[in-house]
Parts: sequence; structure tokens; C-alpha cells
Amino acid sequence: MSEAMRNALILSGVLLALVLFTHIGRHKAHLVILILPFFTCALVGWAVLYDLKLTTPNSLAGLVGIAAGVLIGWGLLKGTKVEWDQDKSAVYTRAGWVYLGLWLFVLVGRLIFVYTLEHSHSFAADFGKFLMDTGIDAGGVSAFFVTMALTMVIFRTAGVWVYRAKVLRQAQRTPSYAS
Repeated sequence: MSEAMRNALILSGVLLALVLFTHIGRHKAHLVILILPFFTCALVGWAVLYDLKLTTPNSLAGLVGIAAGVLIGWGLLKGTKVEWDQDKSAVYTRAGWVYLGLWLFVLVGRLIFVYTLEHSHSFAADFGKFLMDTGIDAGGVSAFFVTMALTMVIFRTAGVWVYRAKVLRQAQRTPSYAS
């Protein structure tokens, strides 16, 4: 197994475990849970992208990753309900099958991409030709995947933060809502 495949498997496993234990189902919307992804994304982003050659093709690959991340993040946010629990006087998030399906689509898609790149000579040749034609280097490919992942996490987290604030304001205004 190549280092790229091993890294993809490890990252996918860690992300899937995080999603399964902190997002899927019903969870209290703690501030720590809402703040942590921003720090995590900043650290991962810096670690992977700090030495990226800022060429136009690499930058465009990163921007395409951001656009894909916004679309997937929007889907993740739509798959998350933010609700007030009157009995516990707290805000909760609830994410189910749609949310999990989007995460699996992204994680499995990345694994399939890496596997196919390593095991299909024709795909590897076509992808290499695409990189040569566009001027994207390995850093640009990383920029695409990393910016996509970071953007989808940040978009969903920021959206939950906004919905949480809205639910809290509503709870404070409505006596039966906040008791």
C-alpha cells in the first residue's frame, strides 16, 4: 500500500469516527464543539498548504475545492437540524442519513480516486496528462482536496453556529419556548 493510500485511509477513518461520534444523531451544541473545527481546520490547512506554490493553476484548483466544499457544506447544513430542547434548556443538533451519506460520498470518493490512481495505468496516465495540460502540480491536487474538506467543515459549522444563535434568540423571546 502506498503512503498516499495509507494517509487517505487514516484521514478518512479519523474523519468518519469524528462524524459518527460527534455529529450523527442528537448532540448538545456546545460552544467547544462549534469552535474546535475552526482550530482544527486552521492547523490542518496550515500543515498541508503552507508550502503550496501559489501558481495560477494551483490557486484555481484550491478555489474549485472551496466551491465544492461550499456545495457539500450546504448539503451537510441542510442535513442538520438545530433545535431547542425546552426540558434541558439547551440547543441540540440532529444529523441523520442524509448527513452521513454526504460524508461517506466524500470520503469514499477520495479513497476511490487514490485507489484508481494507483491501480489503473490508463487513469493515472489521463490524470497525469490533465495535470500537465493545466499546469497543476501535486500541491494543487492537495489544495483541491484540503480546501474542499476544510470548507465543507467550516461552512457546516458556521451555519450551525448561526442557527444556534437564532434558536437561542427565539427561546429568549418566547416564554413557552424558554421557560
